[in-house]
Amino acid sequence: MDQQYNIINQCLHLLKHSDMPTIKKLRVEIQLIQMKRLLLNESIPMDVRRGSCSTEVFEGLLTQMRGVCHGPSSNEGLAELMNRIGGMLSMLGGRHLSS
Repeated sequence: MDQQYNIINQCLHLLKHSDMPTIKKLRVEIQLIQMKRLLLNESIPMDVRRGSCSTEVFEGLLTQMRGVCHGPSSNEGLAELMNRIGGMLSMLGGRHLSS
């Protein structure tokens, strides 16, 4: 999960340097920090680590984050990003963990 954790840090860096309105930045930042917290939990099952939350999934998140942070301002793009992060949070922490 180290690589996934590093990707989240890259996403946070992109977010920090984006022109996104502050309230929207904060919403995304909170979700990303929550994801980092869940990644530190060692009870995540292997099928989740290798499947639904594999490194490739996180790299896709980073690509999408680049598009939202450096592309034209789009509420639709931000909504899609938040949906993706929400889904990943569910996979990492939903029914698998008791935190």
